[in-house]
Amino acid sequence: MAKKDYENKAPSNIREYVVLANDISDYRNRLKAIDFLSQYKCYESKKELYRLMKTDKIFDVKEQAFRALQNFGEDVRLTKKKKGKPVKTINDKLMILHNSFNGDPYTLTDFKIKFKDLYPYVYDIYNYEKKSKFDDFITSSINTFAKKKIKHNYSVNISFDALDISISREIFGMEYNGSSGTNDELVIEDNTLTIKCNRIAKINLINIIFSESSSIHDQIIKSLIYYYIKLNRFVPIKNIAINRIKQTGEETIFFLPTTKISIEQILSDKFKGIDISTLDITDIFKVDDKSKAIQYALTYLLKSKITNQESERFEKLWKSFNSIYYYFGNGANENECHRLMRSFILSNPTLFSKSKRRAKSITAKELREKVRFYELLSNDYDTKEKIVAFIAFVFRYQNKIISKNLLDNISYFEADLKSIFNLDKIESKFNKFDYIKDLYHNNKSSTDNEIIFKKVKGYLEDRVKNPVTNTDLEIVVFICIKYCYYLRNKIFHAEKQDLTFRFAKNNLIFELEWVNEILETLIVELITANLSWTRRS
Repeated sequence: MAKKDYENKAPSNIREYVVLANDISDYRNRLKAIDFLSQYKCYESKKELYRLMKTDKIFDVKEQAFRALQNFGEDVRLTKKKKGKPVKTINDKLMILHNSFNGDPYTLTDFKIKFKDLYPYVYDIYNYEKKSKFDDFITSSINTFAKKKIKHNYSVNISFDALDISISREIFGMEYNGSSGTNDELVIEDNTLTIKCNRIAKINLINIIFSESSSIHDQIIKSLIYYYIKLNRFVPIKNIAINRIKQTGEETIFFLPTTKISIEQILSDKFKGIDISTLDITDIFKVDDKSKAIQYALTYLLKSKITNQESERFEKLWKSFNSIYYYFGNGANENECHRLMRSFILSNPTLFSKSKRRAKSITAKELREKVRFYELLSNDYDTKEKIVAFIAFVFRYQNKIISKNLLDNISYFEADLKSIFNLDKIESKFNKFDYIKDLYHNNKSSTDNEIIFKKVKGYLEDRVKNPVTNTDLEIVVFICIKYCYYLRNKIFHAEKQDLTFRFAKNNLIFELEWVNEILETLIVELITANLSWTRRS
């Protein structure tokens, strides 16, 4: 073998490559370190190369370290590669990994991530040894373990501290990830819930209580949501028993409360019910994106009913709403999610009769007093570059009351509207909005430089003088999407002080009380209408 050149000194960045040489999770990094260290004959290089040659489990790494030392003139010998399994306990380790999922389904990617996390050096060895067949090796092992395992049966019994509850026996199938047609079962009767489950692997029952990633933990949450909405009042959870079912009967493995672990009540006496029928939420027992959206929305909605602070209530309600509109958007940005939600509400007025009734009672004066129009508009359209977006916002609404309030604030945008033709890329800005692009194209040749301002103002004046009928839901959309999003940014991003840090109710708290009632009504109707939900493809 031809001798390679090297320098008799320690490089300044040797620590970086010593770290790579000690990376037991990826043999490629160790080979990279050897390639670098072989260029510098010094104490640190030789120390790492000797260690890798003697102790590394991957033969290529050992051999490359040996070659580098040999090139340095060191008297070294390389042991032959051992035959047989690189790691004798590999099957035991894979079985432990398989069982660590507690019987819950998992993907090959899930398994590989946990494999690399728990046994990085073993993962590295087999990734090297199996190369392109590594995935096949893992898959075949998993399939073998699954065949060897029998089903383990469990039940979760939840008792409530109330003897006056009378609910006829109800039974539901509850899907879980990878259930392949075999569902868990929820039984509701009077003051008890029973969840019956079976899993391929034996479960660490403690995880059912403490791990939110456990599928059985999730089933408990769904069951409690359903039960409290069914009951429509609060009753405290008395105890929770987790049992392993054997042929000889049930064996209670874990019981709450204990002397050290108490039961945290999900709700409180403040919960007086909510206007949602359980018939409209049975989809939470499925496993899909819509089920998750409903579940998350309901958890925040129920919690919003027991808080004393309007700012905290608003936070819960917004997160509930957020869960729903993100489902509509299916991965789109927030603006698109809002647009899709707005379109759904306005296109389905019969689904939102209570919201519509509430909107009908709102006067222009009430809207002006409860909504900070100037703050909202100056925040969202704070530069001349956003003036076209402001026009698009104006033309999005036909409602008389909204138009009146926008007309009252039009003077703040008058200068920018009158000089709009001086804006860079003005045509492309208008072309982004199909419903206003003609406003530009039909007037761009006008000799009147103020024509756009006059058209926008004229549009608002016409909406006020000649009201368009059946536009009440626009008020709800404006408040719950446009204004609530503004409030959310101000409150959540600490652009206002903590609203609970006060000595008396201020105007914003009174505004939030008003907003919260409207937002809650809309959320309740959205959840009730979930069978009609649409989603971006």
